Amino acid sequence: MIKYIYPALVAGLITGLLVTLFNLFFVQPLIIEAELLELSSAGSLHEHLHAGDEGSSLVNERNFLTLLVNIAMSVAFSLIIIGFYYIRYGFGDTRNLLKVTFSGFIVFFLLPKIFILPQLPGQSLGNTTFMQIIWILSTLGLMVALAISDRMSYFSERLLLLLSIFIISIFVLLNADLVMYKTDPLHSAFIYYTFISNLILWTLLYLNLNYFIKD
Repeated sequence: MIKYIYPALVAGLITGLLVTLFNLFFVQPLIIEAELLELSSAGSLHEHLHAGDEGSSLVNERNFLTLLVNIAMSVAFSLIIIGFYYIRYGFGDTRNLLKVTFSGFIVFFLLPKIFILPQLPGQSLGNTTFMQIIWILSTLGLMVALAISDRMSYFSERLLLLLSIFIISIFVLLNADLVMYKTDPLHSAFIYYTFISNLILWTLLYLNLNYFIKD
């Protein structure tokens, strides 16, 4: 297990760098635009625009912090994937690595953001209690299904998956007013690029880990 920690760190570092590059070009501008709109509505946009060098320094500081956060997050996810993969499968078939990585994408990004959409500065989350409960239940269900998947028949796996989707769908339909959002174009773009960013993150984690583990 110890010998796979270094590859996990390297995989996380590379992934964090590439994800940051994507975010700086596609996600960060949307956040800045939302902040400017918030400042404009608050009547302080004029002061912000005349901040000069101080504003430029803040942007550079933000970019650096974004890089650090993305690297730390990628390394953490990489170690989680390696740890779970080792405990569950013992570094056997790399198709199991894909299963673990895809499950991580679902648990840590897709399920939470289905019920609580990514928010721009100045936006209110509203009442999130129901959505948090559904996320927790969905996450626990996925973890249980992954843990016992090798002991289930093909039919049982598909039946469990369909049953889970059905239960979640019923909850969502009964509480549509809590989980359905009306988004403006800026928010829609932010949701789209946030999804792409996380898809890139988890795909790169799998590709890098698969490469370094094989070596």
